[in-house]
Amino acid sequence: MIFSFKQHSQQWQQAFARRQHGGPLQRLLAWLLLGLMLFVGVAVLVFMLLLSWILIPILLFRHRAKVKAWQQRQQAAHGQYRESATEQQTIEGEVLHKRED
Repeated sequence: MIFSFKQHSQQWQQAFARRQHGGPLQRLLAWLLLGLMLFVGVAVLVFMLLLSWILIPILLFRHRAKVKAWQQRQQAAHGQYRESATEQQTIEGEVLHKRED
């Protein structure tokens, strides 16, 4: 038995139409379930939004503190280098091997 696409689609449409005629209680429960799902989705969205508003400033503060500490370490290391350069120490030595690159 080979059905054409048109016959097959008509059968599906008829089966779907028969299932659509639910009672008022079934429709009420479907709408309540849909409303509950929408409410849960909005609640999760609002929770995530509030959580991000709380966490983003904290994380930015921690990042800025790390960057500031790193900059201070760099300045301290650079300052030590400058101090040794200003003393103008002479390093004496002998060249043993010189590369010709």
